[in-house]
Amino acid sequence: MLDGLEGLEGRLASLVSELWDEHVVIRNLFRFHGGAGRETWRFCAEGVRRSAWLVMRRDPVSSLIRTSRTAEFHALARAHAAGLPVPEPLFLDAAGERLGSPGFLMRCVDGGRAAGLFEADPYGVNARPLGTEVFGALGRLHALAPAEDDRAALPFQPPAERLAHWAAELDVHARHPQPIARAALRWLIAHCPDPSGPPALVHGDFRSGNFLFSPEGRLLALLDWEMAHLGDPMEDLAWAADPLWSHGERDLHGQGRVGALLPLPEAVAAWEAASGRRFDEASWTWWRLFAGFQGLVIWLTSGFEVASMRAVDPVLVFSAYYPYRFHNHQVAAMLDSLGA
Repeated sequence: MLDGLEGLEGRLASLVSELWDEHVVIRNLFRFHGGAGRETWRFCAEGVRRSAWLVMRRDPVSSLIRTSRTAEFHALARAHAAGLPVPEPLFLDAAGERLGSPGFLMRCVDGGRAAGLFEADPYGVNARPLGTEVFGALGRLHALAPAEDDRAALPFQPPAERLAHWAAELDVHARHPQPIARAALRWLIAHCPDPSGPPALVHGDFRSGNFLFSPEGRLLALLDWEMAHLGDPMEDLAWAADPLWSHGERDLHGQGRVGALLPLPEAVAAWEAASGRRFDEASWTWWRLFAGFQGLVIWLTSGFEVASMRAVDPVLVFSAYYPYRFHNHQVAAMLDSLGA
């Protein structure tokens, strides 16, 4: 059991007081419930000489995915050092001794918002310029050559290993027969592609809803780096293009705009221009089906946590219901189109 509100305020006050070398009071502590992977809290730290809005991310009691705060903090720091629009990372508590569970602090990015899953046309007239910024930023991430410290901090998962990761999660968390997920897994194993190029820093959850944009339609920050790893950049493109994140615009055949931002050719062009890489048409179908399969396993894991009474977070309950049914239908339709 993690701290209550007062206990967490005390932890944060003690930590920031030590970091700033002055007495600090925590005000307006508020938890965001938009995601279920980690606990995310926003608060104002007020000292004698300065004050700042900060954000804490830490491991919850239970989660629909299991990832490393150390790896997330490293990916965030790497992107920030490269000049990408991300929150500034400030302090890592890898063991959870200061925050109550493994987590970290970062600076809050003000003045923006993230699009809601069911929000129709969330970007309006700003969709095209914002989309160019968003996929340009993704390209800049994929242009970074993994360094030695990246390889030490982040797991390396090329296509076959990425598939094996989610296949293992399916085995652990499927409480009932999952014929569509199993059929997708068989097809993916039989058609596993070669990597599209050299390994890249992969965000892992790059999509609408995981970036902040201003009222004027400018990209402010890329968020939620908890699934970051080294691997194939086609994974990020396919996950961003998954119909679940389309705000109702996309269908099985890819009509409409990626994430309600850009038509796929324009998104790819912005990404190619910034990354110096080429879109791999040969592996695109595989990565699109992989995206749906990955989604299915994530939502199954969510249902497992709720059914096992390990969590009561309403986001987990929702994930086990709507996204699971969406991806079950989507993956079945894709398999049918492939003759599988």
